[in-house]
Amino acid sequence: MTLTPLIAAADVAAKPFELAWESLWDDLGLPLALMGITVVFLALAAITTFISNLPRLMSWIERLSPRAKPEPAVTKPVDELSEELVAVIAAAVETVLGPGHRVIRTHELTPRELAWAQQGRWQHQTSHKPR
Repeated sequence: MTLTPLIAAADVAAKPFELAWESLWDDLGLPLALMGITVVFLALAAITTFISNLPRLMSWIERLSPRAKPEPAVTKPVDELSEELVAVIAAAVETVLGPGHRVIRTHELTPRELAWAQQGRWQHQTSHKPR
């Protein structure tokens, strides 16, 4: 009675290590791996198909959805600067540039002029290493 576990233990210890495909199929190792790979590739194919058809889908949605017509932009007349503000600007110009300079006109900056100012600020701020 006590010999049976000893014999079973001796049989297990006597067997050399075997690599068999049967354990992979019986334990669902390989079929499970193949199923996982298949699911991943199907998901990638679905994502690729969705992304490639997204422009068509967006154009279809835009055709279906009613769009509100944009209201025309209301342009308000540019208020003239007060004489006091023009005098202050003229004084600042004379102080910075010296006598002999005068203010010819004042106007709001256009987007193109704002872009030049932004580019100048960018060049100034990137011309030195901050501490």
